[in-house]
Amino acid sequence: MDGSLKPGATLALCTLLLISLLLVYFLSEKNPSASITDKLYRSKPPSAIHETLMYRDELEAALEGASMANKTVIIAVVNRAYTKGDKPMFDIFLDGFWLGEDTRQLTNHLLIVAVDQTAFERCMFLRLHCYRLKTDGDDFVDEKVYMSEDFIKMMWLRTRFLGDVLRHGYNFIFTVVRITHYHHEE
Repeated sequence: MDGSLKPGATLALCTLLLISLLLVYFLSEKNPSASITDKLYRSKPPSAIHETLMYRDELEAALEGASMANKTVIIAVVNRAYTKGDKPMFDIFLDGFWLGEDTRQLTNHLLIVAVDQTAFERCMFLRLHCYRLKTDGDDFVDEKVYMSEDFIKMMWLRTRFLGDVLRHGYNFIFTVVRITHYHHEE
């Protein structure tokens, strides 16, 4: 044996040395209370990183919980206006799944996206897959008049959300919570 290292051992030693140097660098920073993650992402304020990661984590968990084996979810967006009254439109919408032929199991793949706290709490009470879509101070609690400024903001919020769903690698079937009653008159 000539005492030389094998090529794989040399690579392992170099990698170990590099990792050790990085740890020494990060641990010797002036702010020892900051985590390594915070130091790595200094370009963004820590609060922005936390909010982005929290948003992504909550969305990913909601999508994963509701998805079918092929990563498809059924998405419906609701607000407080859909949960008001003795028999709210939201409940009538859900009745279509629970009372239809061979449709009850689809509620396992239904993701309710609530744009306000009231709708989110109703969804959680019904033990569905729920996601609370945060808004930047916009109020989407009540019904919006078609093509009004608030209506258009709500549509863009919904469109951006659906883009996030696609970026997470999920497919979706988007449905609206509207009820049409048909009856046969004789």
